[in-house]
Amino acid sequence: MKIKDPLVLGATVGIVANLVKFVGNEFNRKILKISNVTYPEIAAGLFMAQKERKKPVGLFVGALADFAIGAMMGVPMVYILRYTGRDHATLKGLGFGNLAWVSLYGAVGRMFGIKGLFPLNASTNLSAFINHGLYGITAALLTSKLGDPSLFPEPGETLQDNKRS
Repeated sequence: MKIKDPLVLGATVGIVANLVKFVGNEFNRKILKISNVTYPEIAAGLFMAQKERKKPVGLFVGALADFAIGAMMGVPMVYILRYTGRDHATLKGLGFGNLAWVSLYGAVGRMFGIKGLFPLNASTNLSAFINHGLYGITAALLTSKLGDPSLFPEPGETLQDNKRS
């Protein structure tokens, strides 16, 4: 069954892609030891002081926020593919994921002043770059796979051409 509603599709693929990003973060942190912070800690930093975000309830709130952001970020991915087509979805997703990383970490993270986390060390930033790329690729591929074909133009068509058919 394909999903026809772009908002439901975006939220769905965003949550699943966020899970991939989360697992990548845990792998890089616990196995490779190249990341020293979790995404729930970063997201919790939007709402609470450093000592609060380390507590179990703070981490839970941070995880909720991180997955809510992931769900919301899935929606623009659907619209990118809706208006540009599903061709090259992997590359479009990679670009979108890393645009999200630059935007959320570089601009929004600093604007909201997530105290005690920024600036992150180089290896943690590299880990985040990789994980957000995985987020975007996963979101784009799932959008292509789960989205109803009527949402997307075929290569060489515009969305308006697709609607006339």
